[in-house]
Amino acid sequence: MEIDDEALPLSRGQLDIWLAQETGSFDEEWHIVAHAIIEGAVERNVLEQAIRRVVAEAEPIRAGFFEVDGQVFQKPIDNPEVELPFYDLTHLSDPLQEFRRIAESIRRTPMPPSGPLFKFALFQTRANQSYWFLCFHHLVTDGFGTVLFANRVAAVYSAMIADTPEPPAFFGSLQDLVAWETEYQESEQYAEDLAYWSENLPPESAPNSGLSQSVDQRDSSAVSDSVQLDPRVVTSVHELSDILGMRRSSVITAACALLVRGWCAEGSQVVLDFPVSRRTSPESGTFPGMVSGVVPLVLTVSPGSTVADFCEHVDARIREALAHQRFPVPALERKAHHRGPGRPRNRVGVNFVPSINVLPFADTPATGAVTRFGRVDHFELFFLSADGQLSLSTAGAAQPWSSFDVPDLARRLERVLVGMAADPGGLVSSVGVVDE
Repeated sequence: MEIDDEALPLSRGQLDIWLAQETGSFDEEWHIVAHAIIEGAVERNVLEQAIRRVVAEAEPIRAGFFEVDGQVFQKPIDNPEVELPFYDLTHLSDPLQEFRRIAESIRRTPMPPSGPLFKFALFQTRANQSYWFLCFHHLVTDGFGTVLFANRVAAVYSAMIADTPEPPAFFGSLQDLVAWETEYQESEQYAEDLAYWSENLPPESAPNSGLSQSVDQRDSSAVSDSVQLDPRVVTSVHELSDILGMRRSSVITAACALLVRGWCAEGSQVVLDFPVSRRTSPESGTFPGMVSGVVPLVLTVSPGSTVADFCEHVDARIREALAHQRFPVPALERKAHHRGPGRPRNRVGVNFVPSINVLPFADTPATGAVTRFGRVDHFELFFLSADGQLSLSTAGAAQPWSSFDVPDLARRLERVLVGMAADPGGLVSSVGVVDE
């Protein structure tokens, strides 16, 4: 393929994915999977029209990728083929099991980098219930972009059903997205972020969270079923975060760090992976493309610190990381430690997933879930908020974490949180996780 005016460079995050795949992993591990549960009748033909309309609007999602003289480029595909295969499962005794089986088969089918890098399907599970399945390659979008796309489809579908004008299109173009990334790389903010992360990278000798890869054949990137945390524990976390004047996520991250430290036992330092949206401006909230990233949280767990002190330390590190979240830290870390793009970081990730609000399809309510966030080559804890509740899911095959089922991990985390909330002025060693 020749380079033309539509050919655009990859962002640093996209290039990281491309290079990792070039090392031998260009496969379905990088697929992002979601579904919307539509609680009512669905006009299939109208839904397919709405999807086609929104795919045409969403340039970043219909990007294709190609190499010229060793350089990788992307460009939007004009008029890509959009299909919505339909599966009627209403006659089955367990339609959800069959939905999961077929959806997994679709998910496991590789998508060529030349595109299109998306797939859709519609499953009718009951007379008044359907599952709309979405699958994207991580090169073209992330979890935020997936939800943005799904909600735009719902809005367009609703307008078509009501025979009213569609809400104005608002997606930023692929060129806008690339320009936004390029402007950042040439900005003072980039220089400030580079200076910060150069001083705050995890040392090469940092403990690896005690992780080792499982020898079984489990799907390391599949997100587990969620387990709801005890509402009483969640209430105590709220109360502690209010007392300390910080977000609930900082307290939970501190508890996760104590769990990691308890299994690592290699000094006082703990390093967590902390996924970030990188969407720091209103404009970036219009991009349905791949924007997200990950930054390291380098934490010091001193047995002489109080619970309150440690939570404040974690909160400060999170605030600093978020202030510098746009920087491509994984690339800087690989350069500093001479590590290739396909080599895992062997860390536990702590991922706070925002509530997924799906617009109704006409008068029919819908709920949504992202069930795969792309490749997970270590271990990740997902915290999902919905309806005032907090749930835990996991992904990854790294030991010792993957040897525990999710309810067991949830109970262990709850014990740590209860201990922290019971005595904020007590030593972290009294929580029963950190060795003295």
